[in-house]
Amino acid sequence: MRILGIDYGDKKIGLAFGDSTVHLAVPLEVIFNRGIQTIEVLCERVRKEDFDLVIVGVPLSTGGHHTAEQLEKTRFFIKTLASVVSVPVIEEDESYTTAESIRLQKEENAQASEDALAAMLIVQSYLDHII
Repeated sequence: MRILGIDYGDKKIGLAFGDSTVHLAVPLEVIFNRGIQTIEVLCERVRKEDFDLVIVGVPLSTGGHHTAEQLEKTRFFIKTLASVVSVPVIEEDESYTTAESIRLQKEENAQASEDALAAMLIVQSYLDHII
């Protein structure tokens, strides 16, 4: 199964690719959040790249930059995206993915952006618990 992972943010959205066959996720890129235009771009990408599933990280633990308001915005994004794509859009807890992506950049010299790494960690978390 081909998976598009999304780390949603008000300004930027990190993207990652996951494959359930090989149980692997990799960072892709970061796009700017331009509201409905971004939804259209993601819908087209899901169609063109033949994704079977979209996973969006949600801030389930509050504290730091995870607030109830951010959770509400993210769930609205999920609902909007789910209404226009032809594949399931599901939530995955994104707690600690930002901290872990920063660690990967510093300690492992990861070259991908923080947001794309966070999206990769969201997909990998999903893959780790579907086995």
